[in-house]
Amino acid sequence: MKSIVSFCLFASLLLAANEASAALEEASLPPPQQEEKLVPANLELTFTGPVDLARSTAILLDAQGTALPTGKPFLSGSEGSVFKIPLDPAMAPGFYTLNWRVLSRDGRSAEGNYQFKVDP
Repeated sequence: MKSIVSFCLFASLLLAANEASAALEEASLPPPQQEEKLVPANLELTFTGPVDLARSTAILLDAQGTALPTGKPFLSGSEGSVFKIPLDPAMAPGFYTLNWRVLSRDGRSAEGNYQFKVDP
């Protein structure tokens, strides 16, 4: 069954990073309020610098706070600055939160959450 997916980026990227050379989040995909015909293959978080994948995490929660499975996160981009989290294409309609924490290759960290809604 195909779903129309509406993603809304609600408030809240908490960045705990130093201004100097830490990887700071620049963008999230899908962008706010974009409508898709299918659940996207991945959520993408783009940072200003390279991410240390081995020391970075992403946890997907449903509206009740239950952790849900995702695919194994991976990096893309010329410097490894795009942190991608594969999603299940059969996700049920509802609200979801992705809690993420990344470590840049220089050892500084950033964390936050990305909230979105899947519409039927």
